[in-house]
Amino acid sequence: MPNLIQYKKKIQILKHWIQISTFIFLFFSVLLVINQSALPVISWMNVYGVEEYQELDLIGYLKFLKGLMIPIPLNLSIFEFFSVKIFGDTRIVTEWIYQISFVALFVVPIFFRRKNIVRLVLGLIFSTCFFYASIRIHVSNPQSYDIIFPLLLFIIMILCKNIEIHKEISSSKLALIGFLLSMLDMLRPFGFLIVVIICIYLVYIIKQKKQNFLSYVFLFLPLAFITLPFHSHLYLNHKQLTMTNHSGFNIQRAWPQVMPKRNLAEISANPTREGRWPNINTAEHRDNSNYLLSCIFQHIIKHPQDSIKHIFRNIYNFTTFEYILLKYQPKGFMKYWFYALRFICFLYLFSQVWSLIKNRSKSIIINTEFLILFLIFFQLFIFALTESGETIRFTIGLLPFLSIFPRFRFKN
Repeated sequence: MPNLIQYKKKIQILKHWIQISTFIFLFFSVLLVINQSALPVISWMNVYGVEEYQELDLIGYLKFLKGLMIPIPLNLSIFEFFSVKIFGDTRIVTEWIYQISFVALFVVPIFFRRKNIVRLVLGLIFSTCFFYASIRIHVSNPQSYDIIFPLLLFIIMILCKNIEIHKEISSSKLALIGFLLSMLDMLRPFGFLIVVIICIYLVYIIKQKKQNFLSYVFLFLPLAFITLPFHSHLYLNHKQLTMTNHSGFNIQRAWPQVMPKRNLAEISANPTREGRWPNINTAEHRDNSNYLLSCIFQHIIKHPQDSIKHIFRNIYNFTTFEYILLKYQPKGFMKYWFYALRFICFLYLFSQVWSLIKNRSKSIIINTEFLILFLIFFQLFIFALTESGETIRFTIGLLPFLSIFPRFRFKN
């Protein structure tokens, strides 16, 4: 009995030190990020700029949004517009939201398993390292949605976990998840696919708990009033299923062996202002993008064996290459510590694949950890096969999910 009391005291002391360490991490992370700022989302590919916010009134700005075909996050752009009108700059998004999100993205995962002392310590160690390395790398191309998207996704996962473990499902939580999913969808072109996956999972949970029809209504109401009109507008006005007319050009970078058979010069690509890059917010650019996508799909169909090898090669490169973005990377001891922890995370991730194969005869338990692992693999697959050169920006968003070490569970 005395040994048990001593053990509990040691655990309490350890928890106390973890709390102090977390506070120190939080304090220094705020100091490190306080001078960081993101690029305005309106300046994507230097087609438009803050001048549009300054010169347009609300009606003109809404017309501008209606004509957008390039992947500028609609929700963040709206925040930037009102920030410029109120403060004269985009500080609400590029400073306030960006800085808070950067810190929260690496602090929140520490508490995902607060009842497990070992995982709590591991979460603190991994989050501290990943935060410092991410700050060092992201400064080279600080796109705010690189940080806001995974944070929003993590918050949704926490809410899903809360719904999973409670017998009664709160209607307000379901409505909140529906709203956050709508916001998530607007941040990245592939966000719509993640929204569909999460909705399928939530429908499964609601059905398992035998909730009434209103539960489905509260979940899908925000999606019906925000997401559905958004994608309907994109399809009816721009013949786009997602918020981008540039996906073919991005994916072609990951498939350099697929070269276009026709000239993709765009005669209507005159810059919107002097000093800006070509205007790709055009139907012509959308058609060229779709053409590139068709070329890639045809290549995969005609060369399935080579394509499978290329897919595995891309995934291997994505998980093992040295992270450098425009010569920015962690240095010294932190560099090797970062690579070591990243290697451990990916090693653990693929150990879960082995666990899945080894337990294939057992029924898998569909829970939030299963959903998190599925989304990690899904994003890993998407990033590895649709981008080359700036994959570190996307990897930053995976690190917090990897640091909680989710695992597949099986029924006996």
